[in-house]
Amino acid sequence: MSAVSHYWHLQRLDSSGQCRRQLLEAARTWLQSQRTEFPDAMDNDSRSLQVHILTCWRQAPEPTALALLCLRCFVSHAIRQACLQLVNQFGDYYQFQGADLFPFVLDDDGKSVERYRPLGVHIIETFTPGKTSLEGWAMHLTRNQTDLNQFLIERGLYRVSDWAILNDTAPSQLPKILGEFHALTPAEVQSAQTLLEQYHQIYRRDRLQQRQQGKGGRCRQPSETQLREMDGTVTPQTVLADLRQLAYWLRQYRIQARGGTPLAESLDAVGSPEVAAPQTNEADSQQAAFLQAYREQVNTALAEAMTQTLAAYCEKLRRKQPPKDQAFLQALILFHCEGQSMKAIAPQVGLTTQVQVTRLMNLKRLRADVRNALLSQLRDRVQAAALTVTSAERLHEIGDHLDALLAEDADRLIAEAESEAKIPYNRTAKSVFARQLCESVHTFPVPPMPPSASVL
Repeated sequence: MSAVSHYWHLQRLDSSGQCRRQLLEAARTWLQSQRTEFPDAMDNDSRSLQVHILTCWRQAPEPTALALLCLRCFVSHAIRQACLQLVNQFGDYYQFQGADLFPFVLDDDGKSVERYRPLGVHIIETFTPGKTSLEGWAMHLTRNQTDLNQFLIERGLYRVSDWAILNDTAPSQLPKILGEFHALTPAEVQSAQTLLEQYHQIYRRDRLQQRQQGKGGRCRQPSETQLREMDGTVTPQTVLADLRQLAYWLRQYRIQARGGTPLAESLDAVGSPEVAAPQTNEADSQQAAFLQAYREQVNTALAEAMTQTLAAYCEKLRRKQPPKDQAFLQALILFHCEGQSMKAIAPQVGLTTQVQVTRLMNLKRLRADVRNALLSQLRDRVQAAALTVTSAERLHEIGDHLDALLAEDADRLIAEAESEAKIPYNRTAKSVFARQLCESVHTFPVPPMPPSASVL
């Protein structure tokens, strides 16, 4: 089917809820009548044809309804494609299909819109030529349709960047979110509130200036200059990691509060049409190469993040009196690599209770720190790989989406590790996080500890 036929074939749901393509003869007859004015445009999906149809709909008095019908047909294909992109990106992990999404957005039956205005008509009426393509605008509004997004949230998918989450969270909310929901200490909550207040002061000030200069848009990652302003007592990388950690906690709370399960999406989505639409064989090859490069970058970045975090923990624990670094490493090996319970681990590392082992390993904090180190290293790597399949300008446009995807993929790794760690018996290192930890921890010298040793 030629692309121009999208203007007279409507994607709609049948009585069984399946998406079907319906030929609208009135739309085809009217559009083919335009051949005398645009003979070349009838053989391909040219921008001039679309401009002509839009002009007829907005200005010409007689064929307005038919011109709008052609646009509704065209938009219905973009709506369907947006749903299929979501399925391709997240469907396997979150267990949904196109048939689950179509009812939320494919609500146009091709009939008069006097009583009910379907999403496709809303898309056309709010479209501003020159800022984006009609197809792009349709896919954007589809992916952000309220009911569809609520369905995704209920599945655990929350597609918002860390920076947007931080930007619209009030510091006064943190005691409830961090203290009650995440069980952080009062000191940790206070520290997070201070950081968020600094973030708002600097980040919102600069966003307001950008808007006044006509440079609005979505929330981007803070610059190094902004990070230094937020807290000059530590490195910008530390501030960035702390902000990401705070955003992670807020994201999990929002998903739970909206009735979803706090999981995360797969970052194979970075190679999806959001970055480069695979319309040709060459594009397909580029996308496949990008995905392969991405997966390699994730593995490399995770290995470095794990080693970096373990080294930092060991250095800190080595300064304890008595030193606890060897007990820490040994406990990690016994727990993650050998699948032993914390109660069984205690006497092997010189402790007496399960609580002491839990406090020593501090797995929740360890996983969070590995996540932050992973994100810090991964973004630059993925951007470099993405430039092989898209332009620098396009990469800048989708920067916030890329940030959200990276954060979600890191969250997925952590969620898998958390779920695995809850298995009390016969646990094996199946999660990506645990496998990498077992590989990395054995690069550290871990002499066997005598049962009588004490790390208290």
